[in-house]
Amino acid sequence: MACPTEKVENPAAPRALDTVEGTVSEKLAMTPTEDVRRQILVVEDEGLIAADIQRRLERLGYSVPAIASSGEEALRCARSTPVDLVLMDIRLKGKMDGIATAQALKAESGTPVVYITAYADEETIHRAKLTEPVGYLLKPITDGDLRSAVQISLYKHEMEVRLRASEAWLAATLRSVGEGIIATDNAGQVVFLNPPAERLTGWNGSDACGRLLMDVLGLFEESKRQPARNPIVDLEAGESRGYTLISKTGAHTAVEVTCFENRSASDLLGSIVVVRDVGVRKEMESRLIQSQRMEAVASMAGGLAHDFNNQLTVILGYAAELCGELSGEEQRQAMEIRRAVSTASSITCQMLTLSRRDPARSELVDLNQVISEVQPMISHSLGRSRTLTTELGSAAGCVRGDRSQFKQVLLNLALNARDAMPAGGELWLESSNLEIRTGSPEARLYPPGAYYRLRVTDTGEGMDEAILSRIFEPFFTTKPNGAGTGLGLSMVHSIIVRSGGYIHAESEIGRGTSFEILLPMTIGQGSHVQQ
Repeated sequence: MACPTEKVENPAAPRALDTVEGTVSEKLAMTPTEDVRRQILVVEDEGLIAADIQRRLERLGYSVPAIASSGEEALRCARSTPVDLVLMDIRLKGKMDGIATAQALKAESGTPVVYITAYADEETIHRAKLTEPVGYLLKPITDGDLRSAVQISLYKHEMEVRLRASEAWLAATLRSVGEGIIATDNAGQVVFLNPPAERLTGWNGSDACGRLLMDVLGLFEESKRQPARNPIVDLEAGESRGYTLISKTGAHTAVEVTCFENRSASDLLGSIVVVRDVGVRKEMESRLIQSQRMEAVASMAGGLAHDFNNQLTVILGYAAELCGELSGEEQRQAMEIRRAVSTASSITCQMLTLSRRDPARSELVDLNQVISEVQPMISHSLGRSRTLTTELGSAAGCVRGDRSQFKQVLLNLALNARDAMPAGGELWLESSNLEIRTGSPEARLYPPGAYYRLRVTDTGEGMDEAILSRIFEPFFTTKPNGAGTGLGLSMVHSIIVRSGGYIHAESEIGRGTSFEILLPMTIGQGSHVQQ
């Protein structure tokens, strides 16, 4: 039968499905419901019954754009004319019965189906359930049953559509949250992971679902380095605690975990576990503490250096007079005094630089050019057993600072690398441009913008975490007494910070040390003019 677009009615045909209730309903002049103009497709291979259902639906205020007598015809009609609901006879002639047709409709368009049947065996009922119909109608059909089934089915489908939209919105929201979110059921099995949780745990969401939480969330106690207890059991609702998370791939991450109950209006559905990556926060806190500590020590050292330098000036003046008045051995001793005072004066100058009390030039500097200028001096200071390799990128601009102090930074880092390679090794100086964009991972540590990046890497002995955390402290040194002042790396840190830049060190015992320096770039040519 073709898909009709007009009303199908045979006035001479007997009203096969009329009942006393139906006759009374006709006399009650039923008014259309709020579902008026909803399109309903009738799939029934008995023409008289199909025409009767069409007439009843139209009397209830619905539109019936087509009647199909087979599954194949029903699919063609649904494809050509979108409908809101399908009334489907389970038993249809042809290759496709009503259940197979409903399954195809669900796959193609998700159109809701109400089954019409007079009888069904257990196997048929089981197959019908798998297609998730929105309702059933038993023959013979009364007007009341038809009206209720259609209205309830349309309402149910509308609620399901809203629910799916709400679930999709919630899923999209959870996926966009920066923190890891893991949902579990009452048995403690994972039912949901958002992308940040997948990244932190190393588990794909589909692989993790159905597994116990602690099989996916590899938490270890921060201090004891032993497996942690299940946070759902161990933490109060809303309580947060720090852990070390070891992912499926073996990556270690400092995290903070908070648990909440997942409840409906009346039932406990499971738990929500929030996992925050606090590695960046801890690094920033560590840098702040180090900066504050250095600031305090440098301020104290600067005050002492200023007063001490005044006394040295007096001693140096008297020593110069003695050198002019004395002769022989006494003059040589006076010159040794003047030389020692000069050395002490240079140390106080470093301390004043460290405390930021000495004036510094501010100029546009091409750091690649500075590296080229000091390269021969660095190569000489490294000695024959150590080699220097430079890889300089094309600078997109200059940095602002004191040219002579930048040379001091390079020399201090080179000397520090030389002392870390007593048996020989290699020192790399690598420069490049770095653009930090808003919203990038780097923007969590540094302000967005263009930077000149310098890496100074050696193949020396390396340092453990305890020493690495103190290398920029004034007067801290691991060298024997008298072999160093402990001011070299402190000076480097102070100069870089004064130039508006950042310095970060990484090291591991037996694998050398790497310093990364970031300095804000300014578009322009290098200049020696004091600003």
